[in-house]
Amino acid sequence: MIFRRVSEHVKAQNWMAIVIDFVIVVLGVFIGLQVQDWSQRRADQERAVQIVTDLLADIETDRSDFANAMAVDEKKAVAANLSLEGAGLSGIEFAWETPSAGSVDYSFELPETSERLSGRSDRLWNDVVLSSFPTVSTTTSDALVGAGEDRIIRDRGVFREIQLYRYRADGVIQQNEKLLAIRESTLSVGASYGLAPMASVPAEVYFRLVASEPQLAAAIRIEATFALFHRGEILSADEHAAKLQDRLRTYVDTF
Repeated sequence: MIFRRVSEHVKAQNWMAIVIDFVIVVLGVFIGLQVQDWSQRRADQERAVQIVTDLLADIETDRSDFANAMAVDEKKAVAANLSLEGAGLSGIEFAWETPSAGSVDYSFELPETSERLSGRSDRLWNDVVLSSFPTVSTTTSDALVGAGEDRIIRDRGVFREIQLYRYRADGVIQQNEKLLAIRESTLSVGASYGLAPMASVPAEVYFRLVASEPQLAAAIRIEATFALFHRGEILSADEHAAKLQDRLRTYVDTF
């Protein structure tokens, strides 16, 4: 209809009416684009809030798994240390230099022998081979990048923190695989000497066995060493998870 009116105004050489019609058309297009842009921004904002909410839920689950796995790794290292010292062998030596900025800190100070495990002394072997492998929740972050929705996270600093946490999470996954392979080897060595998880072995019998079998003592030492590397990667991921949680909570409050 507007084009018919313009045509009539041209024929009548009503230039003022033509200008008015032109302004109406331009304003209509402009307003339409603005409404469309506002609607898109609102949809993106709602999507961003949902993504951040999902990420926070994933990270909360991750950190719970991290805490459990680190506690298991520490218990494993202490049990291994007690196993060796109880057998009259040198304990676990895990000296690690202070890392450079940005790298993983694997350092861990083993408790003194007098600081016994809370569990029973006839279950030391079980504690040595006990393991926890945290499964990192990457579904939301993978979907975020894979679907090209990173544009929705408008704060690039937040998005970089998400990427960094994903990188640290990959480190945990890699250490899971290494420790799992080591544990399978340790279980095999233990089985060859009649040791099985959850089986009760009197401490004096167990210590004599560790003292007389270098292969078994070496397996225990290796298991503890890789457990502490595992713990270090998890601790690094957990620290980045805590930082990301704070950034995400602050970010979502801006909406």
